Amino acid sequence: MTVYADVLVIVNLYVEYILLRLVQKVLGVSCRGRRLVLGALTGGVLSLGVLLPGPGWVALLWGGGSALATAAGAFAPAKPLLLLRETLCLWCFSLLLAGFFLLIAPLAPPGMFAVLGGTVYIDVSLPVLFGLTLLAYGTLSLSIRLLPREHLALHNARLRIEHQGQCVTLDAKADTGSSLREPFSGLPVILCQRDALGALCPAGLEDALAPGAAPAPGVRLVPFSSVGGKGVLPAFRPDRVCLEPTGQQLACFLAVSTRPLSAGQFQAVYNPDQFT
Repeated sequence: MTVYADVLVIVNLYVEYILLRLVQKVLGVSCRGRRLVLGALTGGVLSLGVLLPGPGWVALLWGGGSALATAAGAFAPAKPLLLLRETLCLWCFSLLLAGFFLLIAPLAPPGMFAVLGGTVYIDVSLPVLFGLTLLAYGTLSLSIRLLPREHLALHNARLRIEHQGQCVTLDAKADTGSSLREPFSGLPVILCQRDALGALCPAGLEDALAPGAAPAPGVRLVPFSSVGGKGVLPAFRPDRVCLEPTGQQLACFLAVSTRPLSAGQFQAVYNPDQFT
């Protein structure tokens, strides 16, 4: 079977993009579309390594290194542990895809596709590939237009928070089990990671939890209960919270936690049902 380098790169650019999308959904990682394209392009170019001669262990190392470079191209900068999880997840999806193609290989016409060291090669002309892409994009776009908008809400969102001239944007995870509310106003509470808010936090926020200390002006104490126990969190009401990309403004308090909420996937937790 003749393998054409340009087809190999383009086919794997498509494949890597789909796999990176799967990684994004499974791990709940926030990532812009152009970064996914950059990661897919990295993976597509590195797929040329399967054409180099060498023993099997070299191909295995190349596959691991390619998965790391592809994940870094899409999701870096990220914490080392999160980047490792993204790499392993991408590599596992790649191996599963390669195994699927090996399974159906006896059913396909001879020479239609091949699996080279875990890399998929499909012998299809570029015009056909381009046409199939337009068809898939059109089908997806039509589905999005026909489905009710409320069914398309993502579990992850980006929150733009403004307070006293400071502004930050956080990746937030939707959790319908979160029922925190500020006890006096009844407004919903978004749980945020302290280091992600930075200078946006008002002065005296951390001192509110000191024994016998009176909360600073604008700082409230919000009781909570979880599997790990009960307690209170310092909270404040920011000047503005907007849900991106819709621009919907959320009237709420921000409760601050000094503990990381995730391994880097998100820095805030909110209940979308409280803002409907």
